[in-house]
Amino acid sequence: MTIQDRILDYLKAHPEGVDDDSLTIALGLAQRQQANQRCRRMQQFGWVVRRRVNGKLHNFACSEPPVTLTVLAPGQMPEERSWFWEGNVQARVAAYITHLGYSVIFAADTASKQQGKDIIANSPIGKTLWISVKGYPAGTVKTNPRTQARHWFSHALFDLVLWHSENSSVELALAFPNQITYHNLARRVRWLLEYLGASIYWVDESGEVSWQQPSKAE
Repeated sequence: MTIQDRILDYLKAHPEGVDDDSLTIALGLAQRQQANQRCRRMQQFGWVVRRRVNGKLHNFACSEPPVTLTVLAPGQMPEERSWFWEGNVQARVAAYITHLGYSVIFAADTASKQQGKDIIANSPIGKTLWISVKGYPAGTVKTNPRTQARHWFSHALFDLVLWHSENSSVELALAFPNQITYHNLARRVRWLLEYLGASIYWVDESGEVSWQQPSKAE
């Protein structure tokens, strides 16, 4: 049995969550880094959720892991290895909603820039959720990342408008890395998000996910 298997089995037996230090001691690992790195890796694949409890990160096993998500190997473009790369944002959101009881039935291959809905999931009560996911651009010599981020935000917002026209009964959401540019844009279009009943999942550098849910306009 691998260390990863042992960690996952232990977390399943402790649904209250276990921090890296306690996990290291419980499994007799040589270094805390072994627990930390493997839990972070499993989080990328949606097997583990990491969130703070009383100020300390705890690991939680997902009851039903989502579909396999693409995680890039070392040696690829630095932007794609960043925490704010779209694939990493997608993986963390998929893991988060799985922990909330959603069943992820589709996740787009972000590495190949697959078109369409980035995440499709079913809620515990059977309602469908469609999520448009964006990362944050690294920028180029000629392009300011904030300018490019505004374009990406508009594309994601237009996704929701089209999807609402396609099926107004589906839950809609956006997912972004926790960057000030995206927060400022979200505030400016809050009226539209409220009309669509769309929520936003914000992903921090630590991997934590927060959920912002505007109330739907009457």
